[in-house]
Amino acid sequence: MEVDLPKVPLEAGLGPENPPCPICGEPIFPWLELPGEGGLAHRCEECGLGILGPEGNRAAVLADLESGDTGDGWIAYENRDSTQARLTGAGWAGLETEHPFRFTPDAIERLLASGDRLVTERRADLGSSIPGMWQSVINTFTFGHNVALGAFGSSRCVRAPRIWMRALDWFITAVLAVPVLILSVPLELIGTATGRCGRYSIRTTGP
Repeated sequence: MEVDLPKVPLEAGLGPENPPCPICGEPIFPWLELPGEGGLAHRCEECGLGILGPEGNRAAVLADLESGDTGDGWIAYENRDSTQARLTGAGWAGLETEHPFRFTPDAIERLLASGDRLVTERRADLGSSIPGMWQSVINTFTFGHNVALGAFGSSRCVRAPRIWMRALDWFITAVLAVPVLILSVPLELIGTATGRCGRYSIRTTGP
């Protein structure tokens, strides 16, 4: 016989080790070990915000989002709720940018709503998302992180600590490049069709 256990609210976990999310106020919890010496990342179980450093406050999160302004009225961001992020975990290529926060569509809508703003348009950036999926999968086999995208200046690279590891990373990348690309295209297309593209751009309205 199944027993219905009482549900424990997320806020019950608030404490020094699990401070409140700067967007929704629910506690943040450990998420994953960042590549290299990046330390421990956290995430909010309620809105999905990923936090790679200090939790900050709403103003810091909003400033980070707006720093993704592409100059043509669109704001680009790496989607922490994407298929590639879910599949590859710590191998996700989207971890390697200068942004301290990783957004989900829900986190962005909550963040903007608190300032009476709305998302008016959203588009999938497949041109960036397919390489991101490709690199994310390869990252799961290499010592370093974003070896190929980093070499082309498309992302920050975390290099392996030893020369032989770096050489092996390039060998693995070369061997896996084509088969992983063949796999990555349909995976990212499926992710996009289900609302889990790796990178989105949005337009917003309001004050």
